[in-house]
Amino acid sequence: MKKILIKNGYVIDPGSERKGCYDILIEGEKVERIEEEITCGKNADIIDAEGKIVVPGFIDLQVNPGNTIEYICEMLPSCGITTPLIMPCNVNGIPFLDYYGGLRGVIDASDGQRVNVANAISIEPPDTGAHETYMQLATPVNSIKSRIEEFIELGITAVGEVVLPLGGTAHITTSMSEEFLDKLLNETERHDIPILLHTGLGLQGIEKAVEVSSGRKMHICHVGSTCSQDNIHKALVLLSENGNITSDTHLSEVAGSNSRNSKLVVEYFDKGQAVHIDAQTLKVEKVEDINKARPPFYYNKVNLFENNIICALSEQVDAIESDDLGDGIRSKILLKNLFKLVNSVALEHVKHELMYKMIKKLTINPAKILKINRGTLGEGAFADAVILDLHNERVETVMVNGKIVLFNGKLTGEKGGKRIRFKS
Repeated sequence: MKKILIKNGYVIDPGSERKGCYDILIEGEKVERIEEEITCGKNADIIDAEGKIVVPGFIDLQVNPGNTIEYICEMLPSCGITTPLIMPCNVNGIPFLDYYGGLRGVIDASDGQRVNVANAISIEPPDTGAHETYMQLATPVNSIKSRIEEFIELGITAVGEVVLPLGGTAHITTSMSEEFLDKLLNETERHDIPILLHTGLGLQGIEKAVEVSSGRKMHICHVGSTCSQDNIHKALVLLSENGNITSDTHLSEVAGSNSRNSKLVVEYFDKGQAVHIDAQTLKVEKVEDINKARPPFYYNKVNLFENNIICALSEQVDAIESDDLGDGIRSKILLKNLFKLVNSVALEHVKHELMYKMIKKLTINPAKILKINRGTLGEGAFADAVILDLHNERVETVMVNGKIVLFNGKLTGEKGGKRIRFKS
């Protein structure tokens, strides 16, 4: 079996508490050895990473397949993402389950891609309205238990993104958020399956979610965006006081949706602030006719970017995710802002410390939240590796399960991805 040796790189791997110059020897799907210097002779293909940073592949806790699962999986390696948690949304304007012909179709589409795919499927209250995909995922209260058991049998990685207007506007409408969340948490706790929650806008939504959780495990999505018009510091204090709750943040200046019927999209369109963004140039163009325009739709919120930066730097927020809408735009923005943030630091050792903190939130922390065996480059770990050119602010090489899927910034013919099952 051919081996690959990554030499001379500066390794940042919070999962194995490693930071420094190391060589990494990969055989098959896994890391065989990691040492300060490895000599392999002619038995390995050598990748010279001198002057580059080598990190575990990013695990993105929220990616939406707006242009299909297959499409977004082709886009993600150039952003360093090797394992997206793909959540339900409208796909090419069609509700998620309709597009793929049900959960089995989703699962079939998730295997053998260029990146690993972890699946999250939401469970929503039976009176859910205002969003086509989430209305399809509405579940009677007495069927929550059997629905979760179905997910586990199919290997669905997590329950989510559960969207509930706790305390404010969300992408859906429902009158039974608190009651439903309480019953849902009983079942996710019993099965020890991760649950990811999108609360209604504002600090009140996070406060209500924490209150309903009553010590049960739960993950709250994109805290910085949720609290964009409230006191983010109060939210961070609340999270620090409740060890059962994990959380994440965007690292982006835009929020968005794949549904023109989303209450948030309609709200920002009425303000004249809903826009399209070009996937290649990131050029912004105002949406003129919401009924004729094709999703996704993007918009900004007051204090959105400021809050996301605060959360990305805060010890109280566990992970950074893109919430990509399936066109690769917010994954690119995440990477761009990550590079800009780190490169704003002058002192080299401080730059590496900041990079360590950011990489931890993109690798081992989300792996622990999802309870999956990824997010590190320790010996015996799956070889999901990314070589970053920090100076030129780009992803140079990406490996997924030991296969090189991106080299010198360009996709190869390899597809190394696997479907990541619950507790895999």
